Amino acid sequence: MSDPVVLPETAALLALLAAQPGPHLADMPADVAREAYRQMGTLFDAPADPAVRTVDFSGGGCALRAYFPGAPVPGPVIVYMHGGGWVIGDLETHHGLCALIARVTGLRVVAVDYRLAPEHPFPAAHEDCLAAATFVAAGPAVLEAPVTGIAVAGDSAGGNLAFHVATQLTTAPVLGQLLIYPVGDCTSPETGSYRQFAEGYLLDRRLMDRFIADYLPDPASRARPALSPVLHPLPARVPPAVILTAGLDMLRDQGRALADGIVGRGGEVHFVEAEGLIHGLATMRQALPTGDTVIRQAVGIFAAMIGANRNK
Repeated sequence: MSDPVVLPETAALLALLAAQPGPHLADMPADVAREAYRQMGTLFDAPADPAVRTVDFSGGGCALRAYFPGAPVPGPVIVYMHGGGWVIGDLETHHGLCALIARVTGLRVVAVDYRLAPEHPFPAAHEDCLAAATFVAAGPAVLEAPVTGIAVAGDSAGGNLAFHVATQLTTAPVLGQLLIYPVGDCTSPETGSYRQFAEGYLLDRRLMDRFIADYLPDPASRARPALSPVLHPLPARVPPAVILTAGLDMLRDQGRALADGIVGRGGEVHFVEAEGLIHGLATMRQALPTGDTVIRQAVGIFAAMIGANRNK
């Protein structure tokens, strides 16, 4: 196997992270790990666009944050589910990314602050995200204009949650999904990218093992379709998708497999792979400028997809 391509900006970031003292993120108590993740965003992510207005509110049993890129008008709303292995992450860690998605698409975005493990194991996050999307689809007054459809998006564990919502939501049409390095297999495979990038590329096997154990304490649950969709036949009809993977990510092959599965069902997929970049590029855009470019390209494709499908 040839050596993987590593961009200079990626190598510099990995070296900086490796030089930091302190315990591995996988060994931190959940509250400490959550704060460390917030600090990483402060250091490495691009700030939110100040022109995008936000409103915090509640719905579907969750705290939510709406992003308004301009004057609200009737149209689709994007529901965003943050990453962090179902254990870390919140409205703040993905604030800049959600503002970017709103700005590039010109659509309202609603971010979901779902319950986290280990305090709230499976199916808490899955139930919360589906309930939140159902609430948004009903067009609450706080969104200031009618909701004519739903699109979903998420990164990592949030990509897994977004795919679940896309295939389970029945109260509104799902016009598209943006899945950023999604989790597609919670059984810890021993092959492919999961093995090749198991150490040294930020997201590693130790951390994934911890996330999976916290959210899925019962090993028998880990192969269920909601958690490991690439191990099962996909639903007959899957909403059109943009899938972004990172070339140096242990989850890379899971994103590829999910794209293949959708195509095998006759579905629409736009697949983007960010060669030389790592898991987490979407929330480290200041440190990874190529990642910022790739994210903007993927969101642009997502916007065109929603636009094409909203009029069908």
